Amino acid sequence: MTPTDPVTNTDPNPTASPTPTPTTTPPAKGKSLYDRLGGKDAITAVVDDFVNRTTSDPSIKHRFFNTDAANLKKLLVEFVCEATGGPCKYTGRDMESSHAGMDLVDEEFTALVTNLVGTLDKFKVPEKEKGELLGALGPLKPMMVKPEKLKPMDAKKLAAVTKLAATVKDPEGQELLNFAVTAGTRGQRNYAEQLFTRAEMKLGPKAVAAVAKTFREGAPTRVNTEVKKMPADSKPQPASIGSSEADEPDAKPAKGALTGMLTLDGKPSTGKGVVMLWPKAGKGKKRVAKTRVIEQRDKMFAPQVMAVPVGSTVSFPNFDPIFHNVFSLSKVKPFDLGMYKNGESRDVKLDKPGIVRLGCNLHAAMSAWVIVVDAPHYVIPDASGKFEFKSLAPGKYKVQAWNERSGEPTTSEIEVKEGPNETKLDLKAGATATISPDKFGTARDK
Repeated sequence: MTPTDPVTNTDPNPTASPTPTPTTTPPAKGKSLYDRLGGKDAITAVVDDFVNRTTSDPSIKHRFFNTDAANLKKLLVEFVCEATGGPCKYTGRDMESSHAGMDLVDEEFTALVTNLVGTLDKFKVPEKEKGELLGALGPLKPMMVKPEKLKPMDAKKLAAVTKLAATVKDPEGQELLNFAVTAGTRGQRNYAEQLFTRAEMKLGPKAVAAVAKTFREGAPTRVNTEVKKMPADSKPQPASIGSSEADEPDAKPAKGALTGMLTLDGKPSTGKGVVMLWPKAGKGKKRVAKTRVIEQRDKMFAPQVMAVPVGSTVSFPNFDPIFHNVFSLSKVKPFDLGMYKNGESRDVKLDKPGIVRLGCNLHAAMSAWVIVVDAPHYVIPDASGKFEFKSLAPGKYKVQAWNERSGEPTTSEIEVKEGPNETKLDLKAGATATISPDKFGTARDK
């Protein structure tokens, strides 16, 4: 909606983004638009008023319910400063990425422009400079608004929601239900469900149970267990976790060892992965289910890749001052944890082997992987693709290796002899790195 997504897609580790569209009108007397607007202090004042005006605008304020307002203002100042020829460097994400999955429509973009005009008029910005600044905003619209992909929700079902809303006495709850209907009518299905969830949190599940299916149908099974409270001083989780030898070290190391490299089409692998081994003779050691944590902190999952034995339970605490909505569409374990806030958590038991991709329905850039293993030996390769097993009984093993860029796991066979052994597991690149779809399976990267 603005240079950083206020609701869904702020990336805490932004990649280099395109330079904001500069103004094309020649500057008066050699001065840049930045100077003619009054420099950074003036731009900061304009941005502050614009954000305050927009986040209180009844027609669009709900888009900002989950916003870090201070960060939004900071990025907007950087964006306008750089776009007008100032000395700043915009550190946010590009328009298309930062608005992925928001399903903005013309009315919302128009509301933004109207609020900006109101702010510029309040500060008595001259018509020439105002026109140049608004002219820089126009080319951004195709990157932010893509109405052609939207399909309105069922009108009869939405009419039932409107009827229910008319009976609600709580003004905020009623407003949220009516906005959910508006979003559904526009075809903003994911946004409509977010608004409905907020109404449900305000009014209670029983009050809106009759229409819940209207907004939830097509999403994974909702986990409605009571949220658990987590200590605020919980230590941050590592970037990756999952090693059979670290989880349950052998009392006496076996006589074989294996080091190796995971590659993609002969090149060093990038992304998350796992290597699993099964002895060809016998079943191998049965691994004990674990209790693990994948946190949401700084709008990122951590760990971003985890391997756990079948039957393990994973907690998903939120340590951010905003809401998150963890979900998975994976066939192994589809689930929707719903929205919950800072200091709260819900658990998921992973009872089948396979690969579980995690996403956040409010922040499209968030992604992580859980590999649920039934193998007696498993390890997460490091960032360069290197892996190591220090304790393996000599013999033949079935090997399964997977990387998020390879798609399905690749199966092969290896013989481990006494002493050190080396191998190279080359996978065929097949999966393209993309932003995860929303919990209804709708692509958020187009």
